[in-house]
Amino acid sequence: MGLAICMLVGTGILALPGLALDTGSTHEAVLGWFLIALIAIPLIHICARLGLKFPSTAGLAGYAEEAAGPWGGYAVSYLVGGSFFFGLPAVALIGSEYMKQLFSLSDSGVALFAVLLVTLMFISNLAGMKAISMINYAALAVLLLLTGLLIVFNLDFFGSGLEVAGEALRGSENVDLGNVWKVSALLFWAFLGWENLSFSLGEIKKPEKNVPLLYWLSFAFVTSIYIILALISAGASASGVPLQGAAGLSSLVLFTPGGNLLIWLMIIVIAANACSWNFTASRLLYAGSRTGAFPDAFSKLSKRNIPASSLVGLYVLSVLLILGTYLFKIPVSAMILLVNQNYVFLYAFIILAYWKTETGWQKWVFSVLAFLSLSFLVSGFTWKIIYPVFLIGFGYYRFIGKKISETGTQSGKEPTVREEAQELSCLTRH
Repeated sequence: MGLAICMLVGTGILALPGLALDTGSTHEAVLGWFLIALIAIPLIHICARLGLKFPSTAGLAGYAEEAAGPWGGYAVSYLVGGSFFFGLPAVALIGSEYMKQLFSLSDSGVALFAVLLVTLMFISNLAGMKAISMINYAALAVLLLLTGLLIVFNLDFFGSGLEVAGEALRGSENVDLGNVWKVSALLFWAFLGWENLSFSLGEIKKPEKNVPLLYWLSFAFVTSIYIILALISAGASASGVPLQGAAGLSSLVLFTPGGNLLIWLMIIVIAANACSWNFTASRLLYAGSRTGAFPDAFSKLSKRNIPASSLVGLYVLSVLLILGTYLFKIPVSAMILLVNQNYVFLYAFIILAYWKTETGWQKWVFSVLAFLSLSFLVSGFTWKIIYPVFLIGFGYYRFIGKKISETGTQSGKEPTVREEAQELSCLTRH
């Protein structure tokens, strides 16, 4: 379960409570948290079932190929890649917002520190897998300690948060349902990661019993932490404590022993989480280039088996996007929503794979519930769905182009995205 928690928690714990309060009122934020937790339940069940049936490193690529055939792997590669392109600078900007709390940085200072963070990502990943693993597990320990301190020393606000939740559920306060949707769509970020747990399931003993247990226990644990922090944040906000924004939780530090030291620890955790994001994204680019989904320039490894060209490409793109957010005043929440939107479409592939491979009454019940969940989430994105639709279409275009180029060749056999994902596990063990 420890590995599962490591894959699932990160910047969301530090950023989402404040961003939810920035997006809607206190009551709307609480309703958004409850709603997204309910929406996630059928999706977790589906991920657990597929993880049991396909416990391999292929992960999303395997599910997509199961759902739509080989071209599905290309579509997923572009959807995930398109998510990382915005997710990486978003994580860096969240760290910068916390730094802003310490030093009252200007907007240009926030952008500059975000560039510094992605530079740290780049350098750390050049050091290799062992360095990233050490950083990641150390950051997880610090994050859990931070979360525990924030909860224990701010429990006075928990009661007020429960009162806010009661008022919201009774409908005694005016609530804008449009804002509730915005909060829920933003908070979907907190429930990304279960679709990739299949990477670690191959060696679990008694899988029929333990795989579902792993999913549901990790879901219960992570969701409980989020809900408790959400209620504490709501209670504090109702009491007049300003918690809006990506660095909103920094205000709770005032009521926690350690003061500014805790904010420094928060920044370190975010930086470590950003390194992990960069690690995964660079391997995705490498694997996708091997199949022909991405340009061949990203298929090169250094002498130490590090995809240096992928890391360089991601670094340059992240810097450009950070500068773009500064010049065009794009909030970090907008970038998170773009990532979440892509994952809504990714989960559509997962649901289809589940529907095609499952039998019995559960196939229909959970497929319908999950489809309704995704329909709710996608409903408010309106014209912005052009982005994931374009990525899926471009993935299909790349697949067709690759098939045409292979026609008439003797070998004609590039590895599929699923096969490349399985080979990639060997690379990450070096």
